Amino acid sequence: MANQEVFDALKEVLTEKLKVEPDRVKPEADLFEGLGLDSIDLMTAVMAVEERFGIEVADEELEKVTTLGEAVDLLSDKVAAGA
Repeated sequence: MANQEVFDALKEVLTEKLKVEPDRVKPEADLFEGLGLDSIDLMTAVMAVEERFGIEVADEELEKVTTLGEAVDLLSDKVAAGA
């Protein structure tokens, strides 16, 4: 599964549910300072992707993520592993 599919899923959640401006959703964007998310917003986005792809991400893994690109990589790895 391509990172692009996971990125698109995250972008959809960020723009539609969390009201982030689409032009700000870039891999290098900082999730908290750049996109204005808080930890609950991040969990909401990750949970939506988990449900969509049938994966699970541990809270400890998510704590290390600071950019959208890192989140996409983590989620893509989980999808590829079938976690």
